[in-house]
Amino acid sequence: MKIGIVCFAWGKDHRGGLETHVSGLAKLLSEYGHQVFIHCINEKGTDNQYNAKGWKEGSLQIDQTNYNYSDTRCLFDFQRVPQAEIILRDWINHNQLDIIDFHHNLFFGIRAVRSCSKLVPTVVTLHDYWCIDPQCSLFDSEHSIIGPDDHDKWEQNSLKSSDQTLKSLESADYYTQIATIKDKNTPRISLKSAWARYSNQMLQYASAIITPSKETASILHQHGMNQKISVVENGLNLSFPRGQLANEISDTSTGEPPGERIRIGILGNVAPHKGQLRFCEALLEGKLQKWLKVELHGPIPDTYQGDQSSQKRIIEIANNYPNLLKLNGPYDKEDLSSIFSQLDVVAMPSLWQEVYGFVAREALAYGLPIIITDAGGLAGLSGHEGVFTLPMAHPEHWGKSLREGLEEGPFFRWTYQRRKGIPMPSDFIPSNQDCARKIENLYQRLIADHSKQFDNSTKPIPGSRPST
Repeated sequence: MKIGIVCFAWGKDHRGGLETHVSGLAKLLSEYGHQVFIHCINEKGTDNQYNAKGWKEGSLQIDQTNYNYSDTRCLFDFQRVPQAEIILRDWINHNQLDIIDFHHNLFFGIRAVRSCSKLVPTVVTLHDYWCIDPQCSLFDSEHSIIGPDDHDKWEQNSLKSSDQTLKSLESADYYTQIATIKDKNTPRISLKSAWARYSNQMLQYASAIITPSKETASILHQHGMNQKISVVENGLNLSFPRGQLANEISDTSTGEPPGERIRIGILGNVAPHKGQLRFCEALLEGKLQKWLKVELHGPIPDTYQGDQSSQKRIIEIANNYPNLLKLNGPYDKEDLSSIFSQLDVVAMPSLWQEVYGFVAREALAYGLPIIITDAGGLAGLSGHEGVFTLPMAHPEHWGKSLREGLEEGPFFRWTYQRRKGIPMPSDFIPSNQDCARKIENLYQRLIADHSKQFDNSTKPIPGSRPST
C-alpha cells in the first residue's frame, strides 16, 4: 500500500504523545513493507505561507507546508483552509496514494476530509477534541471542563484564547448559511453547535473515524458528533522492555538512593488541565509532605492561555516547599527509563478529559504503580492492579483520598513491591505493533471496499447502449 499520513507536527522538536505515536506507527507500517508518505505543517514558516519542502527519513517521505492560520478572518476559517486542500490533493495525486489518514486536521481544516475523500479512502483519527472544540481540550481559561450544554462558556473560551479569533463573531454569518432550517426568523445556532455541526457534515465523508478510547468516543458523541466512531487503542512505543523494573541494576542508578518518603513523578507539560498544581495543593492540604514528595518532569510554559497565575503558583510551591516539590524541566522519550528508575509511583492527575493517557500506561508498562483521575481515556485503567483513581470532578477530595491511600490503602505496599523489583502487570495494554497491525488491516479493508465501489460504479447498466 501507498499510505499517506497527515499530521500537523513532525520531528524531534515535537515530543508529545500524539507525535511520537504517529512517528512510531509510520515507521512500523514502513517496516511491514508499505510505502509511507507524511504531510505535516511548519507553523513557524511565516514568511512564505504555503511554501513546501520535502525530505527523506529512512524509507519515509516527508513533505512540509508553511502555514500558521495568519490569513484567518473568522472562526470558520479554522475549519476550512482551501489552499491546504489543493496542496493535499496534489500530494495524493503526485504520490498515487491508496489511502490517507488524518491524525489531526489542525492547519488543514476539517473540510479537507471531504476534499480528499473524492480521490482516495480517507480515515480520520481523533487524538483530541478539535472537531468539537478549536482549543482541543474542552477545558476553559478559568480551569474548568466545558460540558455538552456549556455553549456560552465554549464561545467565550474560543474567542478569548486566540488573538486571531477576537474578530470572529462574524463567523456566525457563515454558520447560519449551513443551518438546515431555512426559516429566516430562526435564531442563530450557537457557535459551539455550529462548529460541531460542520465537523459532522465533513466527517460523514470519512471512510472510517478512529479514536483510542471508548470514553473519548462517548464524549465526542455527547458533544454532538453523530458519526460512527471505532476504537483502536494507540498502543505503546516503549524505549525499554516491558516490566523493566524487574531488570533494574542498582549500580547503574543515576539518582539518590530511595529514602523513607514515597517518590511520585508527574511527567508532561505543566498546565492547569494536567492537574500538577492541584495535586501538589492537595498534598499540602492533606499535610502529606512528610510521606510523599513530587518530581515534575516537563517544560513549564510562561503562561496558560495568557494567564501566568497557575504557572507562578507551581514555581512558588517548589520554592517554598523544596522537600515536597522538585522541578526537573523538559525530558526526551529516551529518558523515560532513567526517570522511572528513580520513582516509586507515577501520577497523572488530569483535570481534562484525557483522550488516552500515554504516560500512565508507559509507567505501568515499566512496572510502576500509578495514581490517575477518572478523566476520559484514563478511566479505562481503573480497577487494574497498581492503579489508584482520584475523582476528576472533585479535586477538593484528593487530599483525603491520598491520605486514605497511605493509611488504609496500597501506597506503602506498592512502594515495598516496587523497591523489591516486583513490577505491576501491564499485559492488557497493547503495544504499538498491535495497533499498527489493526490499522494495517483496516486500511486494506477500506481500499478493497473502495475498489469494489469503483468497479460497481463503472459497470454498464443492463440493456443500455454502449457509448460511441
